[in-house]
Amino acid sequence: MKTLTLTGFDISAPALIEASAGTGKTWTITALYILLVLEKRLRPEEILVVTYTRAATAELRDRIRKRLGDTLELYLSGREPVDDLERVLLSPGRVDPEMAPRLLTRALYAFDNAAVFTIHGFCQRALQENAFESGSLFESEMTADQSALVQRVCDDFWRARIMPEKGPFLEWLVAGGMTPEKLAVPFEGHFQNLGLQVIPETADPDLSGPIEARDALLPRVAAMWQAQRGPIIQQLCQAKLNQTSYKQERVEAAARRLDDQLSAGVLEQGGACLSLFTTTKIESARKKDSILPDHPFFELCRQLQEAALLLEEACRNKLIHYQAALGQWLREELARRKQALNLRCYDDLLLDLHLALEAASGERLASALRERYRAALIDEFQDTDPLQWQIFARLAGLAPADATSGAACPPPFDEPYTGKCSSSPDCPNSSRPSLGPLFDAADAVSGAASYPLFLIGDPKQAIYSFRGADIHAYLAAARAIGRDRRWTLDINRRSSDALVRGINTLFSGEDPFLSAEIAYHDVSSGRSPHQQLLQNGIALEQPLRFWVHQREDQGRPLDTASARTAAIGATVAEIARLLAGGCEIIGKDDRRRPLQPGDIAVLVKAHYQADRVQQALGALGIPSVQHGSATIFESAEAHDLVRILRAAAEPGQGALVREALLTGLIGFSAEELFELGHNDVAWETWLMRFRELHQAALTGGVMALAAHLLDECGVRQQVLAHAGGERRLTNILHCLELLHQAEREHGAGLEASIVWLERRITGEQQDETALLRLETDEHAVVISTIYASKGLEYPVVFLPFAWDAPSARNGRILFHDDHGRMVLDLGSDKRESDHKQRARAEQDAEAARLLYVAVTRAQFLCYLAWGGVNGAYGSPLRRLLHGSRFRDSKAFAAASDQELVDDIAALAGRSAGEGSSAIAVQLMPQDVSPPEYRAGTDAAAVFACRRLTSAVPGDWRISSFSAIAGAGDRQMQFRDHDALLPTAGGSAFSTAGKEQLRTETGVTIFDFPRGAEAGTCLHELFETLDFSRIEADAMKESCLASLQRNGYDERWLPAVSRMLNEVTAAPLIVSEPGFSLSALAPGSWLTEMEFYLPLRRLSGARLREVFHGLLDPLRHGDFAEVLAALNLQETRGMLQGFIDMVFEYNGRYYIVDWKSNHLGDRREAYGQRQLKHAMVQHAYILQYHLYALALDRLLRLRLPGYDYETHFGGAIYVFLRGVARHDPECGIYRDRPPLEFIRRANLELLADMAAPAI
Repeated sequence: MKTLTLTGFDISAPALIEASAGTGKTWTITALYILLVLEKRLRPEEILVVTYTRAATAELRDRIRKRLGDTLELYLSGREPVDDLERVLLSPGRVDPEMAPRLLTRALYAFDNAAVFTIHGFCQRALQENAFESGSLFESEMTADQSALVQRVCDDFWRARIMPEKGPFLEWLVAGGMTPEKLAVPFEGHFQNLGLQVIPETADPDLSGPIEARDALLPRVAAMWQAQRGPIIQQLCQAKLNQTSYKQERVEAAARRLDDQLSAGVLEQGGACLSLFTTTKIESARKKDSILPDHPFFELCRQLQEAALLLEEACRNKLIHYQAALGQWLREELARRKQALNLRCYDDLLLDLHLALEAASGERLASALRERYRAALIDEFQDTDPLQWQIFARLAGLAPADATSGAACPPPFDEPYTGKCSSSPDCPNSSRPSLGPLFDAADAVSGAASYPLFLIGDPKQAIYSFRGADIHAYLAAARAIGRDRRWTLDINRRSSDALVRGINTLFSGEDPFLSAEIAYHDVSSGRSPHQQLLQNGIALEQPLRFWVHQREDQGRPLDTASARTAAIGATVAEIARLLAGGCEIIGKDDRRRPLQPGDIAVLVKAHYQADRVQQALGALGIPSVQHGSATIFESAEAHDLVRILRAAAEPGQGALVREALLTGLIGFSAEELFELGHNDVAWETWLMRFRELHQAALTGGVMALAAHLLDECGVRQQVLAHAGGERRLTNILHCLELLHQAEREHGAGLEASIVWLERRITGEQQDETALLRLETDEHAVVISTIYASKGLEYPVVFLPFAWDAPSARNGRILFHDDHGRMVLDLGSDKRESDHKQRARAEQDAEAARLLYVAVTRAQFLCYLAWGGVNGAYGSPLRRLLHGSRFRDSKAFAAASDQELVDDIAALAGRSAGEGSSAIAVQLMPQDVSPPEYRAGTDAAAVFACRRLTSAVPGDWRISSFSAIAGAGDRQMQFRDHDALLPTAGGSAFSTAGKEQLRTETGVTIFDFPRGAEAGTCLHELFETLDFSRIEADAMKESCLASLQRNGYDERWLPAVSRMLNEVTAAPLIVSEPGFSLSALAPGSWLTEMEFYLPLRRLSGARLREVFHGLLDPLRHGDFAEVLAALNLQETRGMLQGFIDMVFEYNGRYYIVDWKSNHLGDRREAYGQRQLKHAMVQHAYILQYHLYALALDRLLRLRLPGYDYETHFGGAIYVFLRGVARHDPECGIYRDRPPLEFIRRANLELLADMAAPAI
């Protein structure tokens, strides 16, 4: 392959440029762009530049714009050229020096119109701008996630095609755990892949024969077993058979299992329960010279098991038939439904453009695109797929239209499939072409085009097959372009000379990438020799370093768990040593700086490995961040958040709340949860918190819930108090942000948000917004998957799991045939042999490319762990380091650690060249005591965001009555649903007692269950009641609805209804004897009124000063003693709370608070003396004084001419179980805080507000 040089390079014809890692791919793209602007005089909107992510698109735009500016400056300043491009531009005869500044200026002015797109952005624009030629609608709704639609299509297929089967086949499916989702698993990622060939092509098998054979034998076996069970078992136990299988206990267990199935007239899959009783099994267990049992039952069992196995095989073939049918149905039905909905996902854009180009009018569309884009540069082309390559081939005139094969719409489910479109003649799918012989068409016209199409990529870095990338499409493009137009870049500007030599040596073996079409070409280092990594002032040598695992038992493979632990230990110890060992980096400006944690990357294959590494680094105090391709929905925080949201959605369900408390976000241990179950007041506090989360979600959506959860529920403090807290908090915030976004887009409530999150946690499709974010921008060791590291570079790289072999994905057999077409084998005769080997070979080839990507991330130093680990034989490193020395995994495991070291040492010798060896090898360090890590400072500090350095007041917070009354740490105020008296059986966890009460007859409101959940039920009743419609039927409906919502039996309805009648008819206002709640006019009351009061200073001492001399023992009991014992630290901020009800009557405003406290089983227990005791004990007296203060402030702001004495009526606490309509003193506590309290509290406790002075 020729080395690319800009001198003499023809930019008028297609070219494929292989850009090895670090060789300047982006630089080359910008250079070609400049040549197109200056030589071809193209405008930015005429040069198509395509890449694969939004981030890469933004970077390319910036780099191209900068290069245009730098080149303009070259011509205007007359300075000397600094690189190859500038030397070419200034060479005589290449570019008109007078026109160049004008062309560059024009390009810069027009660059906002530059055609730099993602692949999906290009396809969308091409369809929209050529709607008539492409037959595309002008506007379609775009979606990043079609999983819901896919699920509906699968469900419909299951209902229409699978469910009618019934009988043995459906029983076999259910027994195997098959579902609509699992039926579609083989097609994941390929739902609309027109080029996918599914094998085998089987007809729908007839099960009648196998079913009849089984059903004919089953009654005979059952009858003989029932008649002669004892002699049959006796023969087996007395015969001289292998006791491993025919020990008496095993025979008797098998007999019991056979009893169960034969008595029910069924057999499990394959008749496995018959195995011990078949002549085949008995003969295989026969001891030498022994006599076999000769009961005819054994031969019958053999025949029945064979019939059962034949039926199972027929069921398996029927499943394959239906899976193949589902694959075709998905492809066609998704297209049909999305067109009906005018909906597109991103992959549809590629498919629609491909189909438009392959249609009869496709050449007209291709010509329009060639006229619009007169040149094209395709970045990261190794990640292309057949559709993308076919589109660009048509754009460049490399492939003719191929509309010869059609795929008709599938028929309705109740009609047989005929291959013809079952819909109207103008159905858009009636002649949708497949890809056909995708690659052959391109090969046939190799070199026929002259369109400037530049395909830039590196096949050695093609690692994204799981995203749909297809290396075979790249290879087809390379063949189509032709050998004379294929170029390579051979100067690595990323890595040091020694490291480049080491990598060259590592991949110098025969066929390193397991493909004759993907070769490794040696590169040289273009990095300045002054740029290097020093340790104690000396350049580090042998930068490619191998650690070989040490095994105690030589000749036996080391188990992966032990290997993982050893590799992580050695890695973090070496990182600590490098950071503490006087290492320095000399950069491009020749300035030295200390090695920082951010200069180091640990590359892993799986996210659980990243978690383990981060924990180990955290134990040493070394900062680290994870950067990978995992989605937020894979995190533990997403799972925890679902549990919390479920509890917030149903705060009356104690089991859900307890499950939420055990999550890592709230952090209860089992012991703490047990103790909470025996503390009614604490349990009630937590239930109130979840009720408030529920209310926040109802009134303010997910973000309001998030604010309460993070700060006022203490989740932020909880997660940050532990190692890895920044990572966890970042995950929580990210997940809540995505929930909020989904809520805004779809108008979802809390229940819908839970469903949305649960579906994504199960692994359905996501877009890039769900990728995990970095938890900090600070300097920290980067822990990344190899997939996510592609395109990045780090001074030091560790590969602690380089020995880890690739594992199969989804258990499916997916490979390419000899023509490069993708094949999915659902169960052919060759599935477990030839086709499985082909799939494994492709997987091994990608693993080799993945290793190449990993080692080429390093600039100066790269560590790889290797050794005789279980499964390491399948790693690509085994071939690179040991060649064909080991014939199989047993021979590899038998090799000693020293033999493995010797092989690598020999490789190191070949890397020496004219200098020292570039490769080092040693046994893996064990039990190393790492040096203490101390964060250093970077003398050459880079630009960073400014940090807040001023002090943040630590005493500013949101307080509440609950926090004040309990003087606790958590300041959240939730809707006040009763703190409880500790009475027998009153535990909120005492569900058994509750169930017993529910089943009693003749119950009263005194018998109604106690506890927070009961309080929630009664509070909801009054919260939703329409007091202006106090009618028997309406009240009964309200009572029943509240009971059902909270899980209470309907037998409580009479007792709760009687209580409601008493409360709504009771005289609440002493001065208004004719008033009851039933007299309220519509709009004269508010429920659950939330307030925030600005606090100047609040403390126990200040509260005592405000109340001094204002408490009446006859009315307030010994509340002064409660205040004296209140240990509340001084705080400021906001006082927040909820008032159960505020109503207006005759110009006066009253506060109402509902209390469901159980004070006794008779009305005498709810007299004024008992009520006063409860009001004092639970500090309700403080509560209504604060409520009065809040209502006073509101009325001052809102009510013209407001006067406290005139307009404030007082506070009414209604103890629901004790109210009697004919006794105004029973169950009702009334008080009106004096004006002096309001005056003092405003002056001493509250911050100023814009309102008249009192």
